Amino acid sequence: MHLAPKIVAFMIALVLCIGLPVLSIAAKSKNAAVEKTAENEKAAQLLAQGCKTLTALSTYSFQATVTLDKVYQDGSKIQTNRSMAVTVQRPGAFRIVTDGDDFQAISVFDGKTFTLALPGQKVYAQISAALDTDGLMDMLATKYGIESPLGDLLSNEPCAMMPNKAGYYVGKSKVDGVVCDHLFFQGKDVDWQLWIEDGPLKLPRKIIITEKKLKMCPQFTAVLSDWKTGENAKGNFSFDVQGFTRDDNVILGAKQGK
Repeated sequence: MHLAPKIVAFMIALVLCIGLPVLSIAAKSKNAAVEKTAENEKAAQLLAQGCKTLTALSTYSFQATVTLDKVYQDGSKIQTNRSMAVTVQRPGAFRIVTDGDDFQAISVFDGKTFTLALPGQKVYAQISAALDTDGLMDMLATKYGIESPLGDLLSNEPCAMMPNKAGYYVGKSKVDGVVCDHLFFQGKDVDWQLWIEDGPLKLPRKIIITEKKLKMCPQFTAVLSDWKTGENAKGNFSFDVQGFTRDDNVILGAKQGK
């Protein structure tokens, strides 16, 4: 049986019309996969450049405006604010002055002694620690449970302990008027976002950490500004105990205010 030419033409057109969307979707899926791979590679490259910039610094300082979520047993999630002035001298000295809604502290390390002072209560604690900064942070974490989301910015190898996560390049974004590259990294328990300055020095300008496995998924946000390096960042890494009373329990209670 022969089909009329008009019917044959109609059937061919119908097949083409049905097939074209399928081919189009397949092409789009392939293009999307290629684009995603390119974005992942770009995120990894920018992160590597940022790590290289940080690792090359010997003496530096910056200001951090921090917001963090505190989750309570009844399910309440309350956001608090802190400002931090940070000065670092590698390999083993730093000074951090924290002034916040919930926590005021001065942390000083000179390569031999770590001091944590609470100016509001006029008390301080000290630990003998002839270590570099990385060794001190390891000790504070393992022995006292004290860790800081900004710890990588103090480290001598700021990206050495960074977990291997899937990265994605989000795009250009401004942080306090500074043009940055916005990166997103996804992990099993923690997601984090990083804004790296789009300039000769790939300095971090903003960090967001999301604790996905914790109740209410609390976030830590730090906006970083006023970066200084070299002679412009010279700091004082000693602590004057005059007017303060020593109380080593301050270290034991510091985990709550980290």
